[in-house]
Amino acid sequence: MAQQQQPVWGNPAAWALFAVAVLTACVGVFYAGLVPMSTAPLLIGILLACSLPQLIGAIICFRRGEVLFGSIAGLFGTVITLGAAFTLYQLAIQGAGAFTPEVMGVFWIALFVITEIFAIGFGHAPYTGFIMAGIAEVGVAFLCLGINALTGSAVAGTIAGVLLILFSAFCIYSAAAIVLGEHFQRPILPLGRPVFK
Repeated sequence: MAQQQQPVWGNPAAWALFAVAVLTACVGVFYAGLVPMSTAPLLIGILLACSLPQLIGAIICFRRGEVLFGSIAGLFGTVITLGAAFTLYQLAIQGAGAFTPEVMGVFWIALFVITEIFAIGFGHAPYTGFIMAGIAEVGVAFLCLGINALTGSAVAGTIAGVLLILFSAFCIYSAAAIVLGEHFQRPILPLGRPVFK
């Protein structure tokens, strides 16, 4: 009896990263104060739409045996993106002042710690120091969001916004490197070398 060939799953990393780039750019300009507060309800749809490529990409990564990227894509696609979307939904429905944001401080600081753990993993081959630095950088954005939620510090919120915009650029570059590298079967945009062997 002939053995059936398993379907080959493509690399979903670029798709997930492009989605993260869109959402971090939009959330970043909001927190950095570059767009009016009245645009906040529009972020709900953006966050929900961007969660799907991350979540589906995570499932494909797990199917491919890529636990590290699958884990971070799943975390970003569910906990971070959907958590932020539902929080904004509550704010939009109940209005500002209906509740206080302190629990979101704990949410963001816990995600900061988890993201820094992921960053260490991304410093190991086949990933690179560039990817490690990008993941660590967005973790600092989460820390600033936590400080903003706990203390109401506008400066922390602005810093978080700027860091999210920078992370968006990182995601676009990384995704472009993956797409072009796989398409042309050779590195086009450098991503550097692993930090840990």
